[in-house]
Amino acid sequence: MVLLDRLARNLVILILAAMVVIVAANVFCRFALQFSLYWADELAQILLVWLTFIGAALAVKDKSHYVLNFLTDRISGAAQRYFKLMQQLISIVSILILLYFSAIVTWDVRYWTMPATEISRAFVYMVCPIGCLMMLYYAVKITLRDFKEGRSEDENP
Repeated sequence: MVLLDRLARNLVILILAAMVVIVAANVFCRFALQFSLYWADELAQILLVWLTFIGAALAVKDKSHYVLNFLTDRISGAAQRYFKLMQQLISIVSILILLYFSAIVTWDVRYWTMPATEISRAFVYMVCPIGCLMMLYYAVKITLRDFKEGRSEDENP
């Protein structure tokens, strides 16, 4: 989905730009104007959480997460392909577990609000299930493509 990729990348850029502006404005206000924007730290934290999970989904798409290849590099052929399949399946199961529990937590905190911004904590937490759904989409897509075509991870264009 090109639209999802473009949306995620633009959202990460927008969030990072907003964080820079908010933090810089707060630093300026603290040191030059001698007052603090009471909501700035909290909003920057919220944006950082969003940046982390949307960025993690893009990292799954780009295969940029750290991978331990100590064993995989020492085997070859079909054994290597199956070992890599197991690695990817473990990642998918881990994402599913995180998705399940993050959805529960998001639902449970829906009535709590952040003290300075009065934003529902569910808004902060809901990016975890959203990011997990995106990670799951990319991980399944990569796994199906790689092993349907009989390629290993290192042979992808």
